[in-house]
Amino acid sequence: MKRCILYFILSLLIEKNWAQSSSMLGDGANDFIRRTQLTGELGLPNSLLINSFSSNLRMVDSINGYKNSSFKYKKVNISFLPFNRTAQFNSEIPYGTNDGSMIPSKGMQWVLSGGVKFSFKNFSLNIKPEYITAQNLPFETFPTEHYPVFWKQYYRWLNTIDNPESFGTSSYRKFLLGQTSLKYKYKKIELGVSNENLWWGPGRFNALILSNNAAGFKHFTVNTVEPIDTKYGAIEWQAIAGSLASSGILPPDHYRYDNGALLYKPKPTDARNIQGLIFSWQPKWTPHFFVGFTTVRYGYTGKTAATMGSLFSRYVMPKDNAELYFEFGRNDKSPTPINIANESNYPRAYVAGVRKLVPIQDRRKHRFIELAAEFTQLQLPTTDLTFQGKSWYTSELVQHGYTHEGQLLGAAVGPGSNIQTIAIGFVQGFSKLGLKFDRVVHNNDFYYNAFTATNDATRHWVDVSTTVIANYQYKRFLLSSNMAFSRALNYQWYILEGQGYYENGYDLFNFHTNISLAYRF
Repeated sequence: MKRCILYFILSLLIEKNWAQSSSMLGDGANDFIRRTQLTGELGLPNSLLINSFSSNLRMVDSINGYKNSSFKYKKVNISFLPFNRTAQFNSEIPYGTNDGSMIPSKGMQWVLSGGVKFSFKNFSLNIKPEYITAQNLPFETFPTEHYPVFWKQYYRWLNTIDNPESFGTSSYRKFLLGQTSLKYKYKKIELGVSNENLWWGPGRFNALILSNNAAGFKHFTVNTVEPIDTKYGAIEWQAIAGSLASSGILPPDHYRYDNGALLYKPKPTDARNIQGLIFSWQPKWTPHFFVGFTTVRYGYTGKTAATMGSLFSRYVMPKDNAELYFEFGRNDKSPTPINIANESNYPRAYVAGVRKLVPIQDRRKHRFIELAAEFTQLQLPTTDLTFQGKSWYTSELVQHGYTHEGQLLGAAVGPGSNIQTIAIGFVQGFSKLGLKFDRVVHNNDFYYNAFTATNDATRHWVDVSTTVIANYQYKRFLLSSNMAFSRALNYQWYILEGQGYYENGYDLFNFHTNISLAYRF
């Protein structure tokens, strides 16, 4: 353990310029924006349910009163975007969520990002590429020692999603477009082309439809940049159409056979696309309440596509410095109140959360104790669906599933999984010092498919972790960091056999940390 921590510190010293998640989603910056709404510093018309790098950057600069250093060349205004450097380390298991272009990997990993913004009249061009490099050391994946019947069930998921455990065993390097975009703004409407990460919905730690768990993908966008007032209340929306890429990585033991038949089914090489819409409404009769929906269609060009979506709500209580939120989704169609009430036995998922800021000492100093909880369930609700293998983000129609470059576009815990999170911390402005406790149950859909027949109730793969979170702002520097101590119980659903019915599980300990810094020019 001491060697792991020492190695990480030395790596940071060698790299010198370590920094923040360049997407500004799911990190200290995004959480800071949302807290300011609970404390009354940020007005209520904005739902904070439709997020991107550029929208969050505007809000952070507005809240902090930043005026970017800029200069003009002829009629073009030129300014610098945040310089970012992210360092992440895992000692044994490739742990990491909502980390954008980073990959699941063991060892050290870094992302470097910086850029320039060009503005001309109503046009804006953000050029902010990302360069990622990772040691990508070998680690233990699904054990070859598992019985053939377990491998057969395992391939029901491997054949309906492109979500590899490992991105190879050699060092990894990649140059990406990152948070690059070209947009045109007309009043409160914006349209353009972008590669930005997007976060849709009310979840703080997980989003059912779109998060920054994967790298950004190329897309066209038409969206509001500010809430639009109507006689029924304020509305916000975003519509996208884009393309998704595959990982190109074959699953483990893809040569395995069952009665002469190859378990692995090669995935199509056709181009894959995605179209999506999110709509948020703040009824004029309930100024603190937001409600809306998302819908996404994804598939291969010219072929049948898969559809999923969600309904969501968020209730903000500025006087109580608190919020409640909920998102409910379907993996087979876009949900509506009617089909939710009239239909049953369909793949569903939810995210539910609450947060309360308790003022301490002089409230005018905006110092609070933060208490929070969030629960996400992706596990299928019935045994019928479980044995059909219709897990979240998987699809028999689209064998790559709901992924981009091998990573999930929604909740990071993945198909069939559940996570419970509670958190406590001290916050003042952007600064935060806190603890987060997580319990993750990995792919219970697979577990019940593979192990129910054996009457083995001891193989659930469960991770329990404690994470220390520290965020800090100094002038134009924004620091976001976390350090997690995790124990994986029955890792990869594996137990140590030969010790009776209640056998000891194969457990692993992992030390994870992510330290990041952004500088605003």
